[in-house]
Formats: sequence, structure tokens, C-alpha cells
Amino acid sequence: MYNCGNVHLHNFGEPLLDKNLARRVRYAKQKGIKRVAMFSNGSLLTADKANELMDAGLDLIKVSFDGATKEEFERIRPPLKFDTIIENIKELVRIRNLKKSTLKIKVACCSTSDKNETIRSLENCVDGFSFGKIHNWTDSGMDHAETSAIRKPCSRVWQTFTVLSNGKAALCCLDYEGQVILGDVNKKPIFEIWKNESYKKIRLLHTTAQQDQIIICNNCTKSFW
Repeated sequence: MYNCGNVHLHNFGEPLLDKNLARRVRYAKQKGIKRVAMFSNGSLLTADKANELMDAGLDLIKVSFDGATKEEFERIRPPLKFDTIIENIKELVRIRNLKKSTLKIKVACCSTSDKNETIRSLENCVDGFSFGKIHNWTDSGMDHAETSAIRKPCSRVWQTFTVLSNGKAALCCLDYEGQVILGDVNKKPIFEIWKNESYKKIRLLHTTAQQDQIIICNNCTKSFW
């Protein structure tokens, strides 16, 4: 698979809405992908779904879980219910342990008033927690250029390859609307797109601090130190 070690079966939206998700996981594992992972908000993480994904060979699931308390969680992530997500995660762990699956179950948080309290909700249950930073997701509403004039190359254009649901290769995972299309996997294989002139141009603009010429990268906080 041309040294592709990881496939993430998600971008924006909830991957568990995909009725063929388990089949896609199985296909990726059959093709030799070492780690197949996904993010989920946990709302559709039923026992049946859990069993399907484990049987298919899913290696890692990260559940997005923001907030330190029930009130904070439900304010940040409406209409999800705190207690439901907690129970779904615990049931997933229970099934994983019962099946003796190698699936890793982690919690990802980017907004909380108290990291320790967030951890306490699922302490000694999941395999780990990760805390990220909120950034502007390319929205000029948070103009990082005003506070930092130092641009940096973004590792995403060298390390990740984003395929949208229509098969178009977008600039990165933040380009969820496909504003910068670099190829189409329906027409050409990934390794050809990865080395095409469009990708070369994007990488050159990043290495020469000219990200402002790329609509997605212009005000993205990931492009600044």
C-alpha cells in the first residue's frame, strides 16, 4: 500500500452514519493497513455497531468528548446527552474486554474548563485521553495573523491525504467543502495524485511561506507558529 500505515475513516460528520463502515474497515485491514482508526461523537455507538467494528478489525476509536461536567458537555455538544455518551463508551469497553479485542479506545477533548474533571468521568475505563487546542478551522473569525507574523509549513501537506466522500482529494482534513481539489481517486491512483503538479505547488508555497496564496491556508492558525 505504498507505505501507507494509517487510514482514518472519518473527516467532518459522524462516520457511524455510514452503513458500510465496518465493510470499509475490513477492506482496509485485508489490504494490509497497519492501523485503521476513526473519530466518533459516540452517540450512535451501540452494542451492535461495536461488535461489527471489532469483528472487522478496527484498531483505534477516539470519542470526541468535551466539557468537564454534564452541563458543560451538553452546552458544547448539543443535542448530545452526557449520560448517554458515557454509557456508550463504557459499554464499548465492556464488549472490547469480553471479546478480548485489541481495539484501543481513547477520548479526545479540545474544550474543557477542567482537564482533571474530564478525565475523572472515564478514569480507569478508556485507554487514554488527548487534549488538543481549538483553532479557527480556516475561519477568518480568529485571525491568527494579527498576533503572529511567523508562518510555518504545515505537515499535513506532506503527511496526510484527504479523500472526500465523492472521491475528490482535498487539500487537507480542514478542507471539508473541497475548496482546493488536488485530484480525483476515481480517475487516478493515490500515488499519482500525491506526486502531481498540484501537490508540488502547494508544498512549494508552504516551504516558501506563501500560504496566503492558498484559500484554505491563508488565515488558518495551523499555518503560524
